[in-house]
Amino acid sequence: MCPHTPPCPAASDPDHEAARTVISHPEQGWSLLCNGIVVFEDTGELLPSGTVIAPHRPTDIVMTVPAVQTIPATPAA
Repeated sequence: MCPHTPPCPAASDPDHEAARTVISHPEQGWSLLCNGIVVFEDTGELLPSGTVIAPHRPTDIVMTVPAVQTIPATPAA
């Protein structure tokens, strides 16, 4: 049970990454959260159930709209 007030989100909650860090080993690239989740510096996670969540960096998001929109050149008259 979480001793924090307010309590940390459970490992099964959508916001489970918001739990407090109880052990941190940055030299090894991982931290243990209060809810039992091990988070890795590459944003991967190991849940208490043994389920693995693959790294999910913001750079992994697929853009559906080009970052820069180009305007077609008009033919010279």
